[in-house]
Amino acid sequence: MAEAPAHRPARPPPRAVEVKRVRRLTPHMVRVTFTGPELETFGWNGPGAHIKVIFSSEPSAAPGEPPRRLMRTYTPRRFDRSALELDVDFVVHGEGPASTWASQAVAGQRLMIGGPGRNYVVDESAEWFLLIGDDSALPAIGTILDVLPPSVRAHAIVEVIDRGEEQALATRATLRTTWLHRGTDAARAGQLLEKTVRDLNLPAGNGRIYVACEAAAMRRIRRHLLTERGVDRSALTTRGYWKLGATDYPDRDYGEDPEA
Repeated sequence: MAEAPAHRPARPPPRAVEVKRVRRLTPHMVRVTFTGPELETFGWNGPGAHIKVIFSSEPSAAPGEPPRRLMRTYTPRRFDRSALELDVDFVVHGEGPASTWASQAVAGQRLMIGGPGRNYVVDESAEWFLLIGDDSALPAIGTILDVLPPSVRAHAIVEVIDRGEEQALATRATLRTTWLHRGTDAARAGQLLEKTVRDLNLPAGNGRIYVACEAAAMRRIRRHLLTERGVDRSALTTRGYWKLGATDYPDRDYGEDPEA
């Protein structure tokens, strides 16, 4: 008898939200706090999850077709169900609809939010965590650090433009932070991350590694850890958050294709 297909719960419809406040965290990072009664059913599912921020509709590609939603993928940084507040951090780089919108965001503006989607599950048996990412990964790294227990060691290696983009990272775990400054040339994205990882002595014991950055750099780092360091695939989580030269990069790039 054929096995019944696994049931997948229906995705909730997008929720209408309103900007409650806007805070500039660094020269290139803006935190927007959304609110609204529809957040009562928001299914916060832990660290490293993703949502769709829907800004508007694009014109249809052909006559008779419905307009396409103009949306981008982000990691929610904080959710307070009692206050119905959802924080989303935007990297403001002067290009693209999300950056443009975040640069002018003010209280009272409305848009739609879909999700959340797949999240990162913290392995409670791990003794240490290595969190590697660029500025786009800071919200995910922050949410992972939020839930680490005091018994583990964590090392966050984060690549940003310069010292002005560094943020305070808090956790109950024993934390070491390494900040890397790549400068303003986007073509250099991930190079310092890759070099630092190659030069790094991995701790002994049972550890977990999380890598989230520009997609090509993520693949280089992933390949190095798997093939040259012998890291077990089960201990490694990778995410390609964006790609040089691409717009609206897919949010399902986990680097798990055959060549990676």
